[in-house]
Amino acid sequence: MEKVDNDPDILTDIQEIYSYKWKWSEYFWNENPLVLEIGTGMGNFFGKLVSEHPDKNFIGIEIRYKRLFQTAEKARRAMQFALSPLGGKLDRGSFVMIKDFGQNIDQIFSEGEISESYIFFPDPWGKKERQRKHRIMQELFLEKLYNITKKWGKVFFKTDHREYFDTSFEIIKTQWLWKIEQKIHDYQNSEVFDMWNITEFEGFYRGEKTEINYMELVKSP
Repeated sequence: MEKVDNDPDILTDIQEIYSYKWKWSEYFWNENPLVLEIGTGMGNFFGKLVSEHPDKNFIGIEIRYKRLFQTAEKARRAMQFALSPLGGKLDRGSFVMIKDFGQNIDQIFSEGEISESYIFFPDPWGKKERQRKHRIMQELFLEKLYNITKKWGKVFFKTDHREYFDTSFEIIKTQWLWKIEQKIHDYQNSEVFDMWNITEFEGFYRGEKTEINYMELVKSP
């Protein structure tokens, strides 16, 4: 907790976090596209995104202290090997971690502020029927996500929980908001699978009979 509270790349004060709504370009000191990952886990995928796209700004949302710190550490290490669009090393400002619940995105971001969002392997809350109300992929959240996404912006969703995936798909289809560009039940054996951009979860279960479900959404005008 102490490391997180003293980390310059992690925001924990809710009032400060919410004060940047409409103003993330001021926080990053540039107008680069804003990319969001909700639930960064141990930060492998997030760090790789930061290093490969110096022309974008990245925000990771996590609620657990250990994951917040580990993701920030991995992102900083990744930045050491990345060059800025103008040449030279990247400075701070290409990423920030936020300690908050993903359901609060409408308090953090304004309309049309996000270019891309990644939601990989969220807790499915699938053991009991009453637990499903805690799932992030629900109607209200998807409406909020749609509102903060730019036109032609994308959302990428993965889960190994088939029932959660199918339920999310039905909600999205019923809302008539998002255009579903990809819907794949066996992602690791599909044409769009990218071995070099997988999460630590996918790497751990690589080679086992764990089916990864993948969905790609677009906000079309």
